[in-house]
Amino acid sequence: ALRAVRRLRARAAVATEQALSTAHTLAIFFAIAYAWAWIVFVPMVVLRAPLEWIAVATFGPTVSALITHRVTTGSWRAFRVATTWRRTVLATATGIALMILAYVVLPGALTADPRRLHWSILASLAVYDYSTLLGGPLGEEPGWRGYALPRLERALGPVRASLVLGLFWAGWHLPLFWYPGWTSSPLWVYVLFLTGQSLILTYGTNLAGMGIITPIAMHATFNTVSRFLAGLFADTQPSARLPFVLVMALCGLGIGAALIVATRGRLAYR
Repeated sequence: ALRAVRRLRARAAVATEQALSTAHTLAIFFAIAYAWAWIVFVPMVVLRAPLEWIAVATFGPTVSALITHRVTTGSWRAFRVATTWRRTVLATATGIALMILAYVVLPGALTADPRRLHWSILASLAVYDYSTLLGGPLGEEPGWRGYALPRLERALGPVRASLVLGLFWAGWHLPLFWYPGWTSSPLWVYVLFLTGQSLILTYGTNLAGMGIITPIAMHATFNTVSRFLAGLFADTQPSARLPFVLVMALCGLGIGAALIVATRGRLAYR
């Protein structure tokens, strides 16, 4: 019995040490990610610099992941690019489909007569351009989903990790709300947007075995949503009692909630 008690105490001590180590590592990661971005965002707001400078700021999470991992482990291998290609392709296709369902199909079907919408736009490749990747996915996702997410999931579980990461993700953009024309969403709606996205992205990333190709593609798909919607509503206008951006945010939260229920809170986490 005494040996069993000692073993339990030893395990508890190891668990506590690991939790403290994870918290310390994540604190460093978020501090660097915020500092890198805000050093760019704040002068942008003050000087009204061109929006193209955002591309520089978006690499903050990835740079932070590399620095933090190097400092804490001595290695530069901060994230996984992919597992098997079959798993990556299937996870990416699923994740892209969920993003389109959440932020294009459902908002369109709920706010207009589906018969008047141009659904063929969903199969168009013309909606993509360079900003689809440079506006965040390439610079952010290796840090957010490649580095921070697996550590948050180990400490908090998939759902709480997604919610916490969604809040940090939203806060990271905070200075841009003082940049005219950057977004038409109020801050609270934007938080809802990123909360829903965070849940969906967690599911896709877990499906991919933590490979970053899938969340990069999913994030890039969301960056294309406005172009999808412009083609979808070419001959009509959305009509709803709620602002359309709020409808979109609620649809994303709805898909995120459905994934939680369908996976019993696991969000494909292993």
